[in-house]
Amino acid sequence: MADAIVSVFLEKLLNTLAEEGLYVTKFREQFEKLQTELQLMQCFLKDAERLKRKNDTINKVLAVLRELIYEAEDILADCQLQSRDDALFSNGCLTYISPPVLHFKHQNGKRINEIIGEITQIKQNIQSLLGGALLFQPNAINGKDQMTRWSSQVYDHTMVVGLEADTKKIKDWLFEAAREGKQEILAIGVVGMGGLGKTTIAQKVFNIEKEIDDHFDRRMWVSVSQTFTEEQIMRSMLRNLGDASVGDDANELLKKINQYLLGKRYLIVMDDVWGEDVAWWGRISQGLPKGNGSCVIITTRNERVSRKMGVKETRIHRPKFLNKDYSWLLFQKIAFAASEGQCIYPDLEDVGKEIVDKCEGLPLAIKAVGGMMLCKASYYHEWRRIADHFRDELAENDDSVMASLQLSYDELPPYLKSCFLSFSLYPEDCVITKQQVVHWWIGEGFVPLRSGRSSTDAGEDCFSGLINRCLIEVVDKTYNGTILTCKMHDMVRELVIKIAKDDAFSVTNKTNCRHSGITNNMDRKQLTANPKLRGLVSTTKSGEVNKIESSTAKKLSEFRYLRVLDVSKSIFELPIGSLLFHIGSLHHLTYLSLSNTHPLIELPASLEKLTNLQILDLSYCQNLRTLPHNLITLSKLKVLDVSNCGSLECLPKGLGRLSNLEVLLGFRPARSSHGCCIGELRNLTRLRILGLHLTHADEVEENELNAMVNLRDLENLSISCFGSHGSDLTSKLDKLYPPQQLYELSLKFYPGKMSPAWLNPIALPLLKYLSISSGNLANVNQNFWGYNNIVWKIQGLMLESLSDLELEWPMLQEAMQSLRIVNVSWCPELVSFPIDDVGFRGGMRAGNERISIEAWNYKGLNLGLVELILACGLLGPKEREMDPDSVKSTLSNLAFGNVMAAAARDYQKELLAQEKAQSSTANEEVDLDELMDDPELEKLHADRIAALKKEAEKREALKRKGHGDYREITEGDFLGEVTGSEKVVCHFYHKEFYRCKIMDKHLKALALKHMDTKFIKLDAENAPFFVTKLAVKTLPCVIIFRKGVAVDRLVGFQDLGAKDDFAMRTLEVVLIKKGIISEKKNEDDEDDVYDESRHRTVRSSVNHDSDSD
Repeated sequence: MADAIVSVFLEKLLNTLAEEGLYVTKFREQFEKLQTELQLMQCFLKDAERLKRKNDTINKVLAVLRELIYEAEDILADCQLQSRDDALFSNGCLTYISPPVLHFKHQNGKRINEIIGEITQIKQNIQSLLGGALLFQPNAINGKDQMTRWSSQVYDHTMVVGLEADTKKIKDWLFEAAREGKQEILAIGVVGMGGLGKTTIAQKVFNIEKEIDDHFDRRMWVSVSQTFTEEQIMRSMLRNLGDASVGDDANELLKKINQYLLGKRYLIVMDDVWGEDVAWWGRISQGLPKGNGSCVIITTRNERVSRKMGVKETRIHRPKFLNKDYSWLLFQKIAFAASEGQCIYPDLEDVGKEIVDKCEGLPLAIKAVGGMMLCKASYYHEWRRIADHFRDELAENDDSVMASLQLSYDELPPYLKSCFLSFSLYPEDCVITKQQVVHWWIGEGFVPLRSGRSSTDAGEDCFSGLINRCLIEVVDKTYNGTILTCKMHDMVRELVIKIAKDDAFSVTNKTNCRHSGITNNMDRKQLTANPKLRGLVSTTKSGEVNKIESSTAKKLSEFRYLRVLDVSKSIFELPIGSLLFHIGSLHHLTYLSLSNTHPLIELPASLEKLTNLQILDLSYCQNLRTLPHNLITLSKLKVLDVSNCGSLECLPKGLGRLSNLEVLLGFRPARSSHGCCIGELRNLTRLRILGLHLTHADEVEENELNAMVNLRDLENLSISCFGSHGSDLTSKLDKLYPPQQLYELSLKFYPGKMSPAWLNPIALPLLKYLSISSGNLANVNQNFWGYNNIVWKIQGLMLESLSDLELEWPMLQEAMQSLRIVNVSWCPELVSFPIDDVGFRGGMRAGNERISIEAWNYKGLNLGLVELILACGLLGPKEREMDPDSVKSTLSNLAFGNVMAAAARDYQKELLAQEKAQSSTANEEVDLDELMDDPELEKLHADRIAALKKEAEKREALKRKGHGDYREITEGDFLGEVTGSEKVVCHFYHKEFYRCKIMDKHLKALALKHMDTKFIKLDAENAPFFVTKLAVKTLPCVIIFRKGVAVDRLVGFQDLGAKDDFAMRTLEVVLIKKGIISEKKNEDDEDDVYDESRHRTVRSSVNHDSDSD
């Protein structure tokens, strides 16, 4: 990866030389000379990188080069700091040079000259070595020393499984184009990672002889190599047409192809296209005859390639990994070929399936493993050994999988190689947050900044580059397609780890590695013994918490050149203030994440020493109360995230001085003159993403309503009014002036009944995505519909948890003619919304599926809140037979809690009837006559057994309702769960909040102990409807239900001593006092009882007014 390191360093060097002159002219001259040497070396570094796997000398030379570049980059960073310090102390006039400065000049000047000399020598050595490689390996430099990638239309159909749906999909597209006789050539893309079966799918379609012959007059299969020429492509096409032309130039070849195809319908397969420069296809396709429904199928690992070749989104097919059944079937065909593809050894089936599962559905890997096992003895102990050492065995016996994936890495541009290797730090099966890796890349300078692009945009482009090349997989994304999380296939991860280890990028068993992940099972001693770290990143899986020892935290200050420090989701043995003191000495730090660290209350003044800081992430720090005023001195800051910091009142005054800010999330305007007001946003002219949190009208002055109007770079605006007070805020919000160029808008917990006047297509002519969730919105302003033929350009719309909103689909469709994506949930008053339209997702969540909008209607009714409760499966037998009008009339005046209780009673009657019938049947099966001969003993035993049986039946009935376990439910399950049992404890939690994890631990223990009460938990972030209806404003929040009615609650830890280390018994005593669980007889609990709980008044407010979010 020397080419990647050189590329990143040159990017930094060029920016430094252009933007801030080094404080010693001599250093500038030396760095410019170094720049020239490296630019010359770039010409052949890619070739050297390819050869190093087969030439150990080249490998060692590149390793030396890598270390020299890292050292040069550190010197450059030191020079920048020294330059800044000199300017600060001299105020621009160099009147005195101190001895330390003279020493710095001498030492670094000498070392830079030495580095230049060594790099010059390395350049000459590499040129010499490459020349020798050309003599002995003439195909090496053009990449032919690697695995040759060649394909034809011929394939073995007996070795193909699970592709029927893929084939049908593409075949239908082909025949549809043929039937319609479209004038342009239909382009179809098959996109996926190496080894996924793209070529096999194309082969299978190409060889459907009768159907293909009936629809296409000519067929051409072209295997596009990585070193092709246009002439080679066209000659291959002609050979498919029966012409073996060899001597003609490109124009003559294209003319011949046109003559063969004129007036005919043809199918072309361009297999395995690599490079993004597809101008060659533009020239060829221009010379092909059009019309008649002709088609081209393009298989590629890079989605951008398919798009550049004219494939539309609706005609891109992305094959999936094989499921377990198909994976096992394919494996059997190869590994058990001698027994006609059937496993005839029962003892090998389970271990065989275990081996196949390690391939994670990748067909190439399954075939390679099948071939490997075919040659192994059919003994259990041998297969067991291979299963336990799978990776080593596969690498030793068959390198075809890694060789195929290596091609994808080799073809990455240099800047993407560093980004790609960052995934080597994450554990197996880890779901990775996109924001974390993008911030990491920006912090380390992996992201190239050109053409005026913002760093956040450039980071997103790098992430998209890896997604498009199918090297990482999307796990979760928003309604508008914004990716939130991703993961990496295990085979790709193995490749990343190998390369990262070879290049000392990561892996903690080397003292010269530059990056390390923070996990609970990491080698702390190895970490602290590595002074060269540049990146230390929390890679703990979701739901886990890092525990960082005092020795590790104190060692942080020794990582002198650390650029990236992410200690999110962590707790520390030493006081967090002491940790932050150590962090203050990391002068090269560019990215600092303290997200969800516990318990962070304030940041120290030493923060101002981090003058290079570009990204500061403090999200989900629930106890954070204040930020230091000197935060405004961090002039390089580009991203500031204080979202979901419930205790933070405002940001420091003077924030508008941070003119480089591109992303500001969780901004709370001050209600006094001591904090940052909304008017300061006027100065943040580079802001692209803004998250506002408004709760009071006095947070916005009249003269500040237009503060955002001139933020011309602002594309994404989110306004949350969670916990808002009073109607005056609505009138203020109605007068806001968002910038006209806004691309995406999100309104959360909007307090008004009517949409703001500025929410219209004239004020927001470029808006593409609109999200409105929770709040009181019932109607939209007349301006919303536009006028004089001015309509919305919105392509994506999300409406969520708006129980009073009345909108008609025909009107919305007329006003939003570009609409492509609609996501609706918990909006029962919407009228005539479609169900099956393309791109439409409607309904509420139920498990992993979404109930369609049909589930919101009972016998044709458009249901409101009360009817919705009964439509969720809780209608009694009597009501189910009533006509719709009678149902509505009967229920219209019932209160929320009463409706739930009434529905629950009917529901429970049915359950009890079922239990009684089951109990009666079970009793007939018990024969007590054989137990005892003595009538009295017989009666005693019979009574006891009957009692035990009754208790067991009761426990079984409760278990069927979900008692005896602490379970997570979804918003769609909520009503059925809380009304299905008499006593329910529901924990509203957030997966990232440390205190919620503490509550989970204790509630899980109590659930096992108190069978009579149901214990459940609900992710508040995914349940906005009930969070609003039940006024959940502080997490953790434990709500107590009796007979379906919310009767009490625990908010935070205030009733538990306000400390994190309270005992389980403390919580138990509080719940006993609230009457939701009973004191067990002969209680023998080892937990200490929190004595104050016996003397305190237990809070029982259903509507709690905390502002925390």
